[in-house]
Amino acid sequence: MFVEIGAKIKKAREEKFLSQAGLGAKLGLTATAINYYEKGKRKIGIDDLLRLSEALAKPVLYFLPGVDEPKKDTPSKNTLNKHVEIFNDLTGIAVLGTVRAGQPVFSEQNIIGMLPMPQQKAVKEYFALQVKGDSMAGAGIDEGDLVLIHRQSHVDFDGQIVCALVNGEETTLKVFHKGSDGNIRLVAANPSYPDLLLESSSNLVIQGVYAGVYKFPPSRPGQKL
Repeated sequence: MFVEIGAKIKKAREEKFLSQAGLGAKLGLTATAINYYEKGKRKIGIDDLLRLSEALAKPVLYFLPGVDEPKKDTPSKNTLNKHVEIFNDLTGIAVLGTVRAGQPVFSEQNIIGMLPMPQQKAVKEYFALQVKGDSMAGAGIDEGDLVLIHRQSHVDFDGQIVCALVNGEETTLKVFHKGSDGNIRLVAANPSYPDLLLESSSNLVIQGVYAGVYKFPPSRPGQKL
């Protein structure tokens, strides 16, 4: 992903006839930092992406993988104003650690990146997690996806996909089911994985519920994400 972003940064910089040092000077960064961005060796946050967008006169969405550059027709003033409104409305929500869609893993509550979102949705009630494993593939959630999680401590309905802390130390993404006997089953959306059975809700903390998934274009052979 960052390799594709970097390639677009380089293309936009060269269109402006800027050197890496020249672009860095506009952003208060070194030429080395710009070089790392362009080669995909350094993760870029939403703040720097917004600054790059302004310095290179490109919309934020232009830098994202899978977004084609618009045709170079002369834009109308209304179109430009609409774009400015959209870009000014963008902010970022934290992408926290990784959650394994398979056997649970220890939760990593550290920020590994930022996900651009409209400000009205990027409130404290939302965060994103990167998926590892394929146990939720049947629900359309694949390895490498970013899942949007609404932060809440309760389940809205039986069969809801939840992000749950199991036994006080392990985080997993599963489908929640509660039987008439009070037993809780966390079910994978892949029959290859066994259910997680919990006899007591005291062993389970709901950290949030599934609110959406973000997918990225498949990488080309030899390309690193």
